[in-house]
Amino acid sequence: MGERGSSPFETVALLALLLLPIGPVVLIFGHLSDAMAAESIARHALRSGILEADSVPEISSAVAAAVEKLASGWGKSAEHQLSCSPCAPSGLAALEVFVGSAAALQVAGLEPE
Repeated sequence: MGERGSSPFETVALLALLLLPIGPVVLIFGHLSDAMAAESIARHALRSGILEADSVPEISSAVAAAVEKLASGWGKSAEHQLSCSPCAPSGLAALEVFVGSAAALQVAGLEPE
């Protein structure tokens, strides 16, 4: 009786079992990267926009520029939505940033006159 091994099949099966977890890990890493980018962009863009703007109406354009600059630094594409309540000194400004499937919200108070 001849002995014939199945080592090619065993190798393929072992490699498949070893490589199987890589897909979900890559997806989790991508989501975590998007979440960290969204949090960082929201925090720094709102702070930068408020500090760089000379008046309350200029905050929106300053925040938009900061979001674009920070997103390119992360190598990500980000969308944002700025709202204030009320849009006047002593009000609150809220910036929501979306990167991939992640979203982050940052809120800051506008300085009174």
